[in-house]
Amino acid sequence: MPLTITDNTSIDYDVQGEGPPLLLINGLGFGRWGWFKQVPAFTRHFETITFDIRGERGLRNGVADLTGEAVALLDHLGVGKTHVLGTSLGGFVAQELALARPDLVDRLVLVCTSYGGRGPQAMSPGALADMMGLGTFSAEAAARKALAAATGEVYRAEKPEEFEQLVRWRLADSPSAVSYYEQAKAGARFDLSGDVGHITSPTLVIHGAEDRYVPPANARALAEAIPGARLRLLEDAGHLVFVERFADVNREVVRFLKSSEAQAHRADGRAGGGATAGPRERRPGKPKGGCGGA
Repeated sequence: MPLTITDNTSIDYDVQGEGPPLLLINGLGFGRWGWFKQVPAFTRHFETITFDIRGERGLRNGVADLTGEAVALLDHLGVGKTHVLGTSLGGFVAQELALARPDLVDRLVLVCTSYGGRGPQAMSPGALADMMGLGTFSAEAAARKALAAATGEVYRAEKPEEFEQLVRWRLADSPSAVSYYEQAKAGARFDLSGDVGHITSPTLVIHGAEDRYVPPANARALAEAIPGARLRLLEDAGHLVFVERFADVNREVVRFLKSSEAQAHRADGRAGGGATAGPRERRPGKPKGGCGGA
């Protein structure tokens, strides 16, 4: 049953699997369908929570309002502490949550995201135009252009049918234009560059080496800014690294969340300085490829 937030807004959610809670926070333009590569893997180890915000709402306080919705869901579910994984805009929400409510966040995974603000490298004008679907004349063309820019050439060549499925899902279940631009505006105003160093949750940063929307320099800066954070930079993947390199991403996440340190950080049976950068990974025998927004 959906959780009502306001008269016009509600949260649809799924809770699947058993184990310590894991909250997945999707990015701009994506519904919980975007976790189709993660849910089968994560539910074997975690009580996996996915959600969508339905209805029209303004975000006067930007990402803080999105964070409040995540807190409302956790309160509704009776979750006192959870692992949190956020992608792109969802990564902004995850960081804000870890800072505003550290009591709720066990371990933190940040995928294809940044700490916002100016950052070390901005999105190029061309990538921004692709993400917004500029120059297209239909919703399908805009979605296709944005998703093509969000993925690498290797992925689209190897899995054309799966790419087409992403386009169909995006068209069938995505925010309204009003909600989309409200979220985009919130993301554009987000800036934790001066605060992200105060995150206390053990953190893993995962990024695609060919990400056009959030250039990899931002992932390096994010991992360096969060005390003790680990960085995994994966080749042959763009912004949708969690789809393109899902097996590697899932393995890294499960290993990180199930480490002996994670056990020590849990508060109860249910829920419980600088980056340590892992090696850049490359799939053997694959040519290097070149992510809409997530």
